Amino acid sequence: MIPRSVIAEYLRNREGTGVRLLKYEKLGSGWHGTGYKVKFKTKDSCLPAGTARLKTREKEIVIRTLMPENFSHDFLADRAKVFVLQHEMAAGIPGHVKSFDVSGYTKGGKLVSLGETKEFFQVVEVAYGTPYSADFLRIKESNRITEQDRKRAKLLSDHLVKLHAIKFKGSKEAARSLRRRHSRDALGHGEMMIGVIDTYPDNFSFISKENLTDIICKAARFREKIKDVPFTPCRMHGDFHPGNVLFDGGKVRLLDASREVFGDPADDLTTMAINYIWFAVMQTGSFKGPFAELFNIFWDNYFSKVKDPHIQRTAGIYFAFRGVVVAHPVFYSAQSDDVRRKMMRFVDNVLDEESFDPTKINEYLR
Repeated sequence: MIPRSVIAEYLRNREGTGVRLLKYEKLGSGWHGTGYKVKFKTKDSCLPAGTARLKTREKEIVIRTLMPENFSHDFLADRAKVFVLQHEMAAGIPGHVKSFDVSGYTKGGKLVSLGETKEFFQVVEVAYGTPYSADFLRIKESNRITEQDRKRAKLLSDHLVKLHAIKFKGSKEAARSLRRRHSRDALGHGEMMIGVIDTYPDNFSFISKENLTDIICKAARFREKIKDVPFTPCRMHGDFHPGNVLFDGGKVRLLDASREVFGDPADDLTTMAINYIWFAVMQTGSFKGPFAELFNIFWDNYFSKVKDPHIQRTAGIYFAFRGVVVAHPVFYSAQSDDVRRKMMRFVDNVLDEESFDPTKINEYLR
């Protein structure tokens, strides 16, 4: 429940200093959230200009809140998105109740109004360094790796070990909601598996649309099977691929964390790992050579320090998402259909597995 003092401050900001809060009570709760009726008295300066006296009126509004568990409402940004959208929609539907504003408050009770917002933008610092993707292109061209390449694969693995050590501390119900949300997003989020597939061109030659549909259905069955695999959600990056990693001297700088605040570490791990597999296939036609060595360093180092067997059980859904990304005929046009077919076979086969086995990667590619 929003503190009464915050509601009173909101009314003073909106209606003027003469407002007096009369009643603040719960109307009821649904599956998504709770509504509260607010009754207040205000001196309304609705009389003609120059009139000395002010007219006192009583008014009522409803304050709506959302519960954070389930329905992809887990993060503050999710709840803001719901209210901003509903505020915009209410104005365009005949007969709909009016939406006056969307507001929030800080820990100190300072109010933030979003009702008039037309667009959002983000401001971030300038990041300097060389993208890790440049290393992949160099290794692909030279067919050799350096000691620095080995150290960087281990360094990035260690980076995830430290990040994933930050565990979610909420209730069991909230943790369950986050686990289900993340595996659900992997399949149905607009930026993840089906959203990516929807950006494929109408015509492509490396897989039939029927087989692609079969993979989507298989991913849905896989997700249903693993959605309640128990683990404590951890702090995520959410898009840990080579283009979002910069090396600035000996420092790692990361860009564009997104999608999940707390979730399944399998996502971050597979997001980077599939690039070693993909580049090995582009370079050698199979999982061997320098990129296979880097995969093993990255993967084995992580599991030497993180004793979490659930990751192998859930990895398939995240490998599937990233597989349809790297096989994308527009995003990554400079690859053969043969490479794309192998990556889609990888996706298809890992979704058949009860547990991902890194020693079977070449089998997954066939």
